[in-house]
Amino acid sequence: MRRGFWLRYLGRRLLAAVLALFGVAVIVFVVTRLLGDPVELILGQRATPEQAAQLRAQLGYDDPLPQQFVRYLGDLVQGDLGVSNYTQRAVTDEIADRFPATLELALAGMFLGLLWTIPLGVLAAQRPGGWVDRVSRAIAEFGLAIPNFFFGLLLILLFAYVLGWAPAPVGELDIGATPPPRATGMVVVDALLAGDFSTFWSALKYLALPAVTLAVTSCPPILALTRTSMITALRSDYVRSARAFGLPQRTVRWYALKNSLVPVLTMSAMTFGFLVGNTVLVETVFSWPGVGLYSVQSMQRFDYAPVLGVVLLGSAIYILAYLLADLISMAIDPRVREGQT
Repeated sequence: MRRGFWLRYLGRRLLAAVLALFGVAVIVFVVTRLLGDPVELILGQRATPEQAAQLRAQLGYDDPLPQQFVRYLGDLVQGDLGVSNYTQRAVTDEIADRFPATLELALAGMFLGLLWTIPLGVLAAQRPGGWVDRVSRAIAEFGLAIPNFFFGLLLILLFAYVLGWAPAPVGELDIGATPPPRATGMVVVDALLAGDFSTFWSALKYLALPAVTLAVTSCPPILALTRTSMITALRSDYVRSARAFGLPQRTVRWYALKNSLVPVLTMSAMTFGFLVGNTVLVETVFSWPGVGLYSVQSMQRFDYAPVLGVVLLGSAIYILAYLLADLISMAIDPRVREGQT
């Protein structure tokens, strides 16, 4: 019966995911088709109407929108995201080249975010209203209030141009620097695997500011939820009973922390999915060569296929992260499973 429950639950969630991705594809497909005509960009203003009509027919842009969409869905089912009109390369290959940079940035931002949000949330919960609690709430409110691109610009101005502690935002490495042999596509990891510590430290310097930007502006909800969950756990009956039996405070806090981590894990998984799919502005500010910057450049060129591919990828990652968070919560807490029956 337990196996049947998991299979039914996964079936429902996967069906919902497919429907959600279909809805995203419909909306983005229609919107991108209304933004402009890519044929004019490809041929230029000096092209004759005959040349424009010929290329439009060749690319299939003269067909009705429903027919274009059905053709796109047929290619999508086969794993074909189309071809970039600007680079004439397969969008799947271009996304595969750039996605490791986005993943590297998201992982670094998530790591730094967890490094400060969970410990600070636990400390704030132990004395609600204390100075640690007030400071943590001020930091969280600041991170939620300030746009990530503006905070990134402030960091660049302060640390790169005023203090000179950080390199200029030109990507993952110095312009003209030789990247390490590609193993994962993440420069920091590849440099470490290759034993190239000079490139490793250089890549870390370029990664630091954009990762801090994401950690400060995207992870405050984890801090707030950790604080709230920990306060609830510390005021629960089982904690009072543990204290009444004379258990050490360290043991009591550990039990409270374990019980409060379930919603925190869910929020962390959702935040990571958000980071992977929403690094567009941060990548643009720091010239980070990921899929976010790729999508912005494609929109500027009226290049439809890459925009659709990146949006679908971001949506799929977020849906997958949300599903993973739910599965983790259900596996850890039986009460969550009972709510799904």
